[in-house]
Amino acid sequence: MVFFPRYWEGLRYPPGYLATHDVDFDVDFEMSETSSCEDEVADNPVPLPDAFRRRARSEPKRRKPLVSLEPRLNATAPTPIEPCLGAVKREKGYKDRAVKEFLRAQFQDKTDVDYPVLDFVFHVFKFNPEDIPLVEDGYELDGENCQWYAKKWYKRDDHVDGQTVRGERACCIAFENIMHGLCCQLSAASGSDTPSSQGVFKFLHDTTPIGNFARFKPDFAYGPDVELRDHTWAFWGAYGELKKKHVTLDMEPTTRFIVTKEKIQKLRDEWKSRQPMERKEMPLSCNPATEAQIEPDPTMPSSTRKRKPVAPLESSTVKRAKTSPSPGSWDRTRTVKLTANHVQSAKYANELLSHGIRNYAAGFLVEETSITLWYADRMGLSKSQSFDFFKNPELFLLVLAALHFGSRHKLGINPLIEYPPDALQTHDGAILKLPHARDISGKKLDETLTFQLRVSEEHPLSVAYGALGRGTTVIPIKAEGRAEELFGSDDLVAKLAWQPLNRCNTEDGLIRVIRKKLSEHDEGRLCLKNITDLKCSLDMSDAELGLPRAFMGLPEPYEPRLFRALIVKEYIPLEHARSPEEFKIIFIDVVKAHHWVYEVAHIIHRDLSISNVMFHRNLAGEVVGVLSDWDLSSFRDALLVLDESESDTPELEETTSNEPSKVTHPIDHSAEEPVKKEKPKSPRKPRYRTGTGPFMALDLLNAVPITHRYRHDLESFFYLLCYFCATFKPPKSPRSTGSFRFLSGWEQEDLRKVGLAKKQFLDNALPEGVDPKSTENPFDLFFSQTHKAYRPLISRWIRPLWRKFREMPKITQELSSTHGLLRMEQQIGDIEEEKTVRRKLDKIISDADEEFTFESFIARLG
Repeated sequence: MVFFPRYWEGLRYPPGYLATHDVDFDVDFEMSETSSCEDEVADNPVPLPDAFRRRARSEPKRRKPLVSLEPRLNATAPTPIEPCLGAVKREKGYKDRAVKEFLRAQFQDKTDVDYPVLDFVFHVFKFNPEDIPLVEDGYELDGENCQWYAKKWYKRDDHVDGQTVRGERACCIAFENIMHGLCCQLSAASGSDTPSSQGVFKFLHDTTPIGNFARFKPDFAYGPDVELRDHTWAFWGAYGELKKKHVTLDMEPTTRFIVTKEKIQKLRDEWKSRQPMERKEMPLSCNPATEAQIEPDPTMPSSTRKRKPVAPLESSTVKRAKTSPSPGSWDRTRTVKLTANHVQSAKYANELLSHGIRNYAAGFLVEETSITLWYADRMGLSKSQSFDFFKNPELFLLVLAALHFGSRHKLGINPLIEYPPDALQTHDGAILKLPHARDISGKKLDETLTFQLRVSEEHPLSVAYGALGRGTTVIPIKAEGRAEELFGSDDLVAKLAWQPLNRCNTEDGLIRVIRKKLSEHDEGRLCLKNITDLKCSLDMSDAELGLPRAFMGLPEPYEPRLFRALIVKEYIPLEHARSPEEFKIIFIDVVKAHHWVYEVAHIIHRDLSISNVMFHRNLAGEVVGVLSDWDLSSFRDALLVLDESESDTPELEETTSNEPSKVTHPIDHSAEEPVKKEKPKSPRKPRYRTGTGPFMALDLLNAVPITHRYRHDLESFFYLLCYFCATFKPPKSPRSTGSFRFLSGWEQEDLRKVGLAKKQFLDNALPEGVDPKSTENPFDLFFSQTHKAYRPLISRWIRPLWRKFREMPKITQELSSTHGLLRMEQQIGDIEEEKTVRRKLDKIISDADEEFTFESFIARLG
């Protein structure tokens, strides 16, 4: 039996995995300095907890460096930590208020407001007034339900005893009937005999939709499936939220709301008068996966690869790709104050985009009689101008028609996925098509490759939580046709993600380099089986994929992104290990593979965690460890000779606050290559060190600038070993899966507290406030819940390594104090003393590198 993997960090773990395991770091952890948000009821700032940070510089062993091994420090180098959705996870799941606080902070500087309704409907739903079927008598809003909506009460006929519903619930029932009536008229006007095959709106009443994360319930769901079976986020086309507090007093009992033929024609004339606008094509990042497969020269500036624009996948988008809002009709303000209702709508957009195979999500917010349309993708949020559906029923009709006649792909589903017509709430029969993919050598394949989706309960679709960021989605697939000829019949997975444009070291490119270098090395060749087996990859711009943002004329996003798909072999998660013997083989395999990748390919992983250590079984049924998720890896020599003054990172003010939301971390320069100074650059986000809190080295949990070194990954392997033994609960049967307990202290939002907990573990010291007479030895207490089958690993593996890594707190303290002294000398301006301190700093680092080596680590594993 092949188990579907929890393949890359940032994806949902299998059922039963504790929600507090921060595997949800798919949001890129760079954000504005503002980390407070408002409550839904009272607009009072509520400080957010810290979140795990990522990003770090990569660096080689000490040989003969051209400059100091550590970055030259600037007084303004540290930057504040930002929150992430992983920080709002708790043991029992996501809390509504915490998610809304996070989203308010996330979206406040990534939201475009007051986008014209006609343009919004066209670009997002690929629909315009000319697509509305014309009827001689026009379309009429249900008068009785309009009256009930205005009065905030609804009389429901149950054929026995009439019931009166009041308040917002009554408005929702009436609004549902109004929409349903218009949709029936649209179906009749279009000549459709099967209106159920088109979209329907459903008021959810007290039903909470099925989802993988938080338990949120919008007022309305839209899609062809909402009346068929269970309500589920994954197959919805859109969402709706209604807020009504007041009675509409200015409506006469005889008032009618009719969208006449003349009003529709007027709307069409307005649409035709729109002014075209040229759109600049976003360049694709430099990618070693698709260019020359060689290791970059750190002394040379990076280049940006550009391609000619390619027609997007939606033909209707091509029709008016250059249409933009009329001049002066759109407020381009990016920093906005989101009201409680806005955050509520953004919360549902975030939830919808976290389910299914989506590129974007859309919905509407009704406030009294005013409707605002919402759009969210991996780069930000956009909301339309508001309109009164009583005063402008023609716009209301346009929106309903766009949704009613919208296909899956026009409502946000990735256009690379093709569904059969009758697959309303299932992935059965769906096909993934990749045009012009590149194989493992980087060669472009001229034909379109097809893969059959094989989503099931045992092989679930996995989507990272959160609208912004990579939005990593992992799909179980099977090659067919030409793809099967190239890649065989093995079980595969497709990793779909929106990667930052400014990152040159892409995962597929790094894997290609790793496998090429290892295959050319006698000893390294033996570790190829322990490295992710990449079959092919594909990258597409937002325009090529038909993303609405590419044609909306919006300002450049906070972080432009590129769509990338990787097809790789499916592996088994570590929690499926059946015995300590299997775990030991897997662990040693990945430690050795990591070493040879570093030595031969000159690449350091930088993000070791439980989720990235996997395995497969060979023909004999024996386990083979696999090190996956090379997305944040870097060439070890990158930027070694680059002076700090050449950084393209903007300087930020240093914070001295002791509050968790103001914890500082150094800027990382390893994610990209040097940039030509003479070229104008747009502002870029600050970069942070890389890692997942429970497995990060002490040096990286400290606030002083430090580049990510090989010994830091060795330390991560040690923490991974400790974490596994302390928290792993083995599977009860060969067909079941194991799980991990929550490890208090190591799984916190504040990285300083994580570092303190690890220091106490290495010092064998009790946490502050614990009576030493009331508990056992801290080291033994740490492993008190270790399963009896894995207890021998504590004495044979962990204790020898623990004795070695007990030196780390001392080294970290020496680095911290020396960095402080160096900063003081820089401020004073004493160059000679600064050089002396730098030499001392280099010696501390060099001695630590020589002390913690692969040989010393593997020797302690017996």
